[in-house]
Amino acid sequence: MSWDAIDSLDEARAATQSLLLPFSWRAWLRLAVVTFFVGGVGGGGGAGQATQGATSSPTPPGAGVGSGPDLPPLPDVSPGTVGAVVVGVLAVVVVLAVGYALVGAVMEFVLVECLRSRRVELRRPFRQFLVPGLRLFGFRLAVFVVLLALAAVPILVVLGVLSVSVAGVLLVPFLVVFVVGAWLVGLVVLRFTTDFVVPTMIAEGRSVLSGWQRVVPLVRAAWKEVVLYFVIRLGLGIAASLVVGLVVGLAALVIAVPFVLGGVAVVLTVGLQGVGLVVVAVLVVVFLAIVVAVSVVVQVPVVTYFRYYGLFVLGALDDRLDLVRGGPPDPAG
Repeated sequence: MSWDAIDSLDEARAATQSLLLPFSWRAWLRLAVVTFFVGGVGGGGGAGQATQGATSSPTPPGAGVGSGPDLPPLPDVSPGTVGAVVVGVLAVVVVLAVGYALVGAVMEFVLVECLRSRRVELRRPFRQFLVPGLRLFGFRLAVFVVLLALAAVPILVVLGVLSVSVAGVLLVPFLVVFVVGAWLVGLVVLRFTTDFVVPTMIAEGRSVLSGWQRVVPLVRAAWKEVVLYFVIRLGLGIAASLVVGLVVGLAALVIAVPFVLGGVAVVLTVGLQGVGLVVVAVLVVVFLAIVVAVSVVVQVPVVTYFRYYGLFVLGALDDRLDLVRGGPPDPAG
């Protein structure tokens, strides 16, 4: 018996190799931009350790108590000012997170379009799929809100209705059954939406909910195939994450050498205050930015392969949704 979820593995590898090779820096750079939004930035561990190492460096030799310049006293800051700053920072973080998620939703369509057309572009498909991307963002936001509610309601019920001692005993089962279970289901729903529903929306010009209605009967008819696909994807995803983390970690160690030497030189000559502190902070930011860039580039073939894999499996379930084997033309084009 032939399994499409297994046969599609080699098809996805061949398609990924054909798209990425021979090497084109423009194509890789554009795919790196897409990957930054749809694939996340992983494998950046170790940056925090580098930061801690830079900020915990010893004081310059011979710099004893009172030997440094007299620094002006810190101004008195009221709690209200601190609260306003915290609220402002949180507001900026929320705005950036929402913007990142919104662009990422549109980039899901951009990535599939690039793989379908085998032309790596950004501006044209971004404008073309802006509205479907906004719909996908709304769907993801709704799922996230539901997951938060499912995670919060059982805990609030236990803590609010029962005594503290009984609540402490029952809190763990509630967490396992409701929170962990709900989040696993939510992750499957989001993964299913990204891998199957988004290509369906592109192939037939559907909305998110209409795409779900189109794909669900296919999953019911070939549920074993879909389960096998998710199992394989999960296993390969874990293995790929380990490999990417190892590669990025080793690269971060190599990249950190000149930054650490530069930071130590600054601390020993200028000191970790004033201009020296600013220079060290800039070094840390530049180092983190380079590690993030390396991480994204390393993930380009991984993200491309997994998305191709989902497209080939979907096309095997229904050739009318096949976007990568010479399937239907783009309805929006």
